[in-house]
Amino acid sequence: MKTAMLFPVIGGLAFAQPARVSLCDAMTRIPRDGTPPAARTHALRAARGEWEPLQIVISATPAQLKKIDVRASGIAHVDSDALLPAPRVFREHYVHVFRSTPMAPLPPGEYADPLVPLDMPAQEISGDEIVNQPFWVDVFVPYAAAAGDYYGEVRFKLADGAEHTATYTLKVWNFDLPVVPTLRTSIMTTMRRVAEVHGLEYKGSTPSLVHARLLNEYYDLFAAHRLSVDQIFGSYPDAATGRLDEEKAERALRKHLLHRHCSTIGLPLWPQWPFADPLGKDRDAAMSYVAQWMRILAKIRCESRGYVIMGDLDEPNNEAAYANVRRWGGFFNEVEKKHGVRVPLLITEQPTPEKAAWKDLNGSVDIWVPHFSAVWKDMEWAGGKHDIALRRQAGDEVWAYAALVQMPDEWEQQQGRPKKLHSSFPPVWALDYPPMAHRVTGWLLPGHGITGLTYWDTIFAADGVDVWSDAGTFKTPDGSIYNGDGSYIYPATEKRHGRHAPVASMRLKWLRETAEDYDYLTLARQHGLHEESQRLASSFARGFGDWDDNAGALMDARHQLGDMLEAAQQRKHTAATREGGTP
Repeated sequence: MKTAMLFPVIGGLAFAQPARVSLCDAMTRIPRDGTPPAARTHALRAARGEWEPLQIVISATPAQLKKIDVRASGIAHVDSDALLPAPRVFREHYVHVFRSTPMAPLPPGEYADPLVPLDMPAQEISGDEIVNQPFWVDVFVPYAAAAGDYYGEVRFKLADGAEHTATYTLKVWNFDLPVVPTLRTSIMTTMRRVAEVHGLEYKGSTPSLVHARLLNEYYDLFAAHRLSVDQIFGSYPDAATGRLDEEKAERALRKHLLHRHCSTIGLPLWPQWPFADPLGKDRDAAMSYVAQWMRILAKIRCESRGYVIMGDLDEPNNEAAYANVRRWGGFFNEVEKKHGVRVPLLITEQPTPEKAAWKDLNGSVDIWVPHFSAVWKDMEWAGGKHDIALRRQAGDEVWAYAALVQMPDEWEQQQGRPKKLHSSFPPVWALDYPPMAHRVTGWLLPGHGITGLTYWDTIFAADGVDVWSDAGTFKTPDGSIYNGDGSYIYPATEKRHGRHAPVASMRLKWLRETAEDYDYLTLARQHGLHEESQRLASSFARGFGDWDDNAGALMDARHQLGDMLEAAQQRKHTAATREGGTP
């Protein structure tokens, strides 16, 4: 609902009523029109090495919002001269959901999602009535930060000259998040697609300088959100000869794993590249290449982070596809025996085949990646076989993934076949679903021993879709639209925004937050607090098919968990000091 403007006239000049500034958490979606948040300040809590966001909302006329000067100051300690870096501030951009994702609980309309850097052009807003313009504020706590209480300010100067200040507080807990994220991830972004969306020439595995710089910006952006891209261009073999330049590959892998601190990296290999027939006449050469690549990881002590993901083996769905996975599994098992290196094969599939005639993939697959709905069906449904637990007991890893809206028939029947999904459904990562559908994920994984997430793309868009205005990125042959599916990064281009750059979405930030939640839960296990942390999680997240759309309960649990971890760290420090050791 829009608020009518008042225009008192003095001396022939019209003045709009003063703009309003309010603050809120990062899990609240701010509508363009309507009532803004009520709070005039906001309190954050974070560990060292953690990002923690908030939103600041300016409610004013489009004319007042046309030009805004934003200045964020360093974050000051209340009891000392310690100062944290100024936060990063982004202007939230709205995209349109024209037609709902299947079973979406939220209606069509405008949704804030792209987080545009302040040096890029602002979105045009028409009309004369008051609207909301939210700004996303990302606060980072360096590992060298002193624990304690801080305060920060962000100042805004509007087009009419009016100045406004938003204030917030920050409590820094006295413990660190792991430098390398504990959640293992594989997020697909290809060199070809990056070139396409930015209008660059694609030159294969040797990109131009502009293309290479842009690819590194994408990789850096993922890493800053505690996520890892599936493969990096510097570690590719020569496209013509299939030979690997070890020195070049080592540099690229060092940068990715030791500088970016990414949790995983995938081996560049496809069924017909860089070898025409890797399972046949080129088998020995392909095996030597795989072993050579994995030994580079061992050299930099990152062998546990390497794996193989092959799109051609993705979601096998018939007897022939299952047989193909077994052939490749046999290939990598042979590499391990011949060359003494471990080569984990990741397959996006649940351990239980749909049909017994396909036979299982046990012994061929090292990392199983079932869809969220398949996790529910196997581990939470009364008729589930618990094959995920059995594969973990056998020494395999289990990750999970989201894609489209895939509710098991057993779940729909159990829930009375709802037309819309509100909570307690295997999470859907679409734009017109609640933010909790993203954020709850990290709290659900530990209950089933799931250690990673994969996602199929981040800059996908159906033909003719402009992601900056239309959220309908994925379309199926039956006419269904999945808003935001496959699109977590908005490509800024030189022609449209002044420079080529990847622009993060709010949904990417929610994935970062859930990765940090997973870190908290991992730290709790390491400190002997697993039962306590699971008790906190159960206040809102009991399973993939049993969770509440309650961001307040999640944040309460997170704050309690932070206090528990700080106390555990203090006990450890005290015990080490008494023993005369190193804390």
